Amino acid sequence: MSDVKKYTNLYKVFELDDYLPNVPVKNVHRENFKGDTLKMLRKSFSFVDRFVVSTAELGNAFEGMHPNIVVVNNRLPERWWGNLKSSRKQGRKPRVGWAGGSSHTGDLEMIFDVVKAFADEVEWVFLGMCPAKMKPYLHEFHMGTDINLYPEKLASLNLDLALAPVEENIFNNCKSNLRLLEYGACGYPVIASDVACYRGDLPVTLVRNRFKDWSDALRMHLDDRKASEKMGDELRLAVLKNWMLTGDNVSEWAKAWLPD
Repeated sequence: MSDVKKYTNLYKVFELDDYLPNVPVKNVHRENFKGDTLKMLRKSFSFVDRFVVSTAELGNAFEGMHPNIVVVNNRLPERWWGNLKSSRKQGRKPRVGWAGGSSHTGDLEMIFDVVKAFADEVEWVFLGMCPAKMKPYLHEFHMGTDINLYPEKLASLNLDLALAPVEENIFNNCKSNLRLLEYGACGYPVIASDVACYRGDLPVTLVRNRFKDWSDALRMHLDDRKASEKMGDELRLAVLKNWMLTGDNVSEWAKAWLPD
């Protein structure tokens, strides 16, 4: 990066969508950031003309570290997410699930007691990872897949309800609402942690990270399946209308990457 700045006149953009200086303790990627990450990032920022982040919270966390910080929200590629098909009521019991990568151990352990408590009432379906102690309570576990196959795989789970638990910490506060968008593109109603990354105008059920709150929300969705399905339909419409990488959203991305 130093050489590019020194020997060229290229317009340079640094893009980031995670708060790397404070990766959660239970995140498997934490060991990759053992040094002074903030110092290394500050040095990297000095070589670029613009610093692009995916959320306002992330921009605020890096306030003062670069004179030109631009927030550009994450969007879903239409060719992957624009025409997904999933079905409801495909299980003997309601299919309730979660999907994500290997970095979410702490998030999932937080709802372990909820998974255990509802194991006889729902079919738990996980995609991507699952802490060992939770596996006995699952109805299905699906290994992760290539990113280009992920949208159809997620839709094929045919969930009646999707969960998006995240611990409350600066790392998660700075994350985007991408998980809600992915669930929404599949038409899944969602219960999510009431954390900064998931607050906004998307029609999802937000709950405090307590057993009672998660349990009450899950019970509400199970007791009124029609209302739950309506929330899933509304979420899908909101995602397809406002959160796809099309039209003005493409222009917004291009503007962030190009000189003024």
